[in-house]
Amino acid sequence: MFSVQISLVQNAIKAGGRRSVARSEVQMPGRVGDDGIRSVCRVSDLSIAGARLETYQALPPHSVVMLTLPGQPPRRARIVWSDDYNAGCAFDQPLSEAVLDQLVAIYGFVPALPEIAMFRA
Repeated sequence: MFSVQISLVQNAIKAGGRRSVARSEVQMPGRVGDDGIRSVCRVSDLSIAGARLETYQALPPHSVVMLTLPGQPPRRARIVWSDDYNAGCAFDQPLSEAVLDQLVAIYGFVPALPEIAMFRA
């Protein structure tokens, strides 16, 4: 099983709530937790500065969690926003570009080509 730790990255979000780094859409398993309680989650987008999480438990804004991504050690993160069972977090220490590239190469979401999508109906 995988887990992910997320940390706050200073200046990752610009004034006005806009992100300062590009995000990649992914479908990645993860683990998120705080105070010794861990739960599975799905990471739906990822950048060097943070991630969007789909969880089975509400994560209050401003809380600190540990996020574990596949093949990575737990990473400390702060919940920036949450809406029911979705949350955005900012990593305390950013991911390296190499780690981000590796995770996106494995878990990156590629929409179906129109030629293929017609066979799914």
